[in-house]
Amino acid sequence: MKQKLVYIAGAGHSGSTLLEMFVSGAPGHVGLGEIFQLVDRRNPIIDNLDGHLCSCGASVAECPYWSPIVATLRQIPREQEGARYTALADGFAQRFGPDAVMLDSSKTPEGLAAAIACGAFDIRVLHLARDVRSWLVSQRKSYVRNGVATWASNRARDGWLKGTAKFALRRPLVDAKRWQTVNRAVEQVVADNALPALPVSYERLCFDTAAMQAEIEAFLGVAIAGYGDATARADNHSIFGNRMRFEPEKLREIRYDDSWKRDNAWRLPWTLLPSLRRHNARLQARKGTA
Repeated sequence: MKQKLVYIAGAGHSGSTLLEMFVSGAPGHVGLGEIFQLVDRRNPIIDNLDGHLCSCGASVAECPYWSPIVATLRQIPREQEGARYTALADGFAQRFGPDAVMLDSSKTPEGLAAAIACGAFDIRVLHLARDVRSWLVSQRKSYVRNGVATWASNRARDGWLKGTAKFALRRPLVDAKRWQTVNRAVEQVVADNALPALPVSYERLCFDTAAMQAEIEAFLGVAIAGYGDATARADNHSIFGNRMRFEPEKLREIRYDDSWKRDNAWRLPWTLLPSLRRHNARLQARKGTA
């Protein structure tokens, strides 16, 4: 029997951690975070995880769930992504039983394709889309937090040539095209593999929570506990994702950050790219059937 997997897909900084925490309020649904990072052959992070914190509060080295699984994954060659995803499925089933559902908030279409290719999963997709204007401001804030928001900071970190190239790739126009590319790629992977998928609007999740919850419940065939009910989410072992996993006040209620309305980071691509406006409107207008 294949392991049941709910894959949260979309562009980074779209609210996938919030959606994972929300859906993990359903019985038997366990949030694991962005686990494609443990599978991706390009990512060496699995060799440097012991001090990394799980959402359960323990380090990966001491976490009763992740410690044995990471030890197993380290024995599998990095190139064998399918074997690593299969090992994740096996470890999950051993811990939580055959009827439990994995929640993977990896988001990337590459991660979704890898999960499909390994053949270990029965996959349902939640395609999460955030209004691109809000998304562009969130992306810009992440550059500021990481010290790469300016040309000077990029040059200081990576040298003149490489730093200049990286800075050019972190401009709003490029970010906007990436938002489009990722969301189109998600839709393509879903269509190519005839996967059951539900469109989820981040804004509707925040402002019309009851209606969005009803659509997700109908899609998954299970009731979801209220967002502030921490006991319903006690089984989560999320090791990658937004820092809100460790901020109790953000786990009690859903809050929307409307500061993007007072920020100019989105205005240039919004003005110059009519295809962006059309794409954003289409994704925001999608609804599932409750």
